[in-house]
Amino acid sequence: MIIKTKRNWVNEVMIGLFSILIWLFCIVVICFFFSALINNNSTYINLIKTSFKMTNVEIRDFLYTVFVIFIACYLGLWLWKYYNTKRFGPSMRRKYPQPTTEGELLGLGLIGKDDYDTLQNAKDITLEKNPIRDIVE
Repeated sequence: MIIKTKRNWVNEVMIGLFSILIWLFCIVVICFFFSALINNNSTYINLIKTSFKMTNVEIRDFLYTVFVIFIACYLGLWLWKYYNTKRFGPSMRRKYPQPTTEGELLGLGLIGKDDYDTLQNAKDITLEKNPIRDIVE
């Protein structure tokens, strides 16, 4: 192993088990909704439907309602974008600033030239004190 960590193997096992549990829950939820859509009545999914006192029709109605709300939100946001485009024109993408130069950094007066050169050129740095000066107002 290239990277050595100090992680506890018990924690890693617990994280793995919890992850598997969450994935199984997601699969059950997907099967729950999909079986209602195709009107499939499997034994295990029916047990869940019975415990929630729901039928396939009620689940389908819920999914249709969620779909209608999603379409309404999507259309609302699309119309808002269309309105803003017509009112304010197409958006102009901002240009990212150029990389900061050495002169700009040293011009701030927060770090000395020798500290700056050390930070730029060293491959491994161990700082005894913070090279950045406090801002005095």
